[in-house]
Amino acid sequence: MAIYVVTVDKLNRRSVIPSKMPDTNNIVGVVNKGYKFNGHEVDPDEIPNYTLGKWYRGTDGSFYWGGGVSLVQADVKKTLLDLNQIVIVTGATLAIAQLFLQYINHACARYQINTPVRQLCFLIQLGHDSDGLFYTEEVATGHGYEEDKHLGNTHKHDGVTYKGRGLLKIVGRRAYEELENEFDKNFVLKPTILGGKNATLCESEQLKYAALSAGWLWDKKELNKLADKIDIKKPIDEETNLKHFEAITYKIAGSYQGLSDQIKKFNAGLQYFK
Repeated sequence: MAIYVVTVDKLNRRSVIPSKMPDTNNIVGVVNKGYKFNGHEVDPDEIPNYTLGKWYRGTDGSFYWGGGVSLVQADVKKTLLDLNQIVIVTGATLAIAQLFLQYINHACARYQINTPVRQLCFLIQLGHDSDGLFYTEEVATGHGYEEDKHLGNTHKHDGVTYKGRGLLKIVGRRAYEELENEFDKNFVLKPTILGGKNATLCESEQLKYAALSAGWLWDKKELNKLADKIDIKKPIDEETNLKHFEAITYKIAGSYQGLSDQIKKFNAGLQYFK
């Protein structure tokens, strides 16, 4: 069972899922913001009116409207990624996937990337940004970032020193400073802790922080919230699903470059995340 928390001031607890709202006939109680319960997401086929969105059922049999609920912790047994999932979705070789397996799972656990759609979208971005988990450091020199104050590059050679590193490229002095606060590690003094050229040349510490920094960036940009808006049971390249998927890509890359390839990876990996 997963653990959920109520995120609205008050939420009705119901004996059945109503066919429309408002409906006071099946309310059996009220819970307040912060209330946690064990339960699971109700299958869409069991919801009488799809326009009401997602619903969750607690272990006591009560139903809760999904618009007032957020996932706190999924079933751990179901949230650990395996090698096959990483290889299929990121395009990594088996050898490189093995190098990163524990660290990617660590990042997912730390930043609650713990549902199928969150993990699928996260792995797609990792694979795209690192060319199959291979590059942990930007190939370019970083000269283009010199004196870019938006990145916090206010010192001479900051652009080269703090060029993109990690599985989701962390760029700029300011971001490296923020990572220091997050991990209590001196990334400003030793920026290559985030990655050394490519995965085959990385030490274990570099692999670890290449993955963890990617989780940090994902969390900083609040991409779990966007991933949660994707209905994994519907085509990714249609209607609102595509809108939210595009938004994830844009927040990571600042453009839609590679979107068609990412859609292909989503479809290829979907069967491994149901």
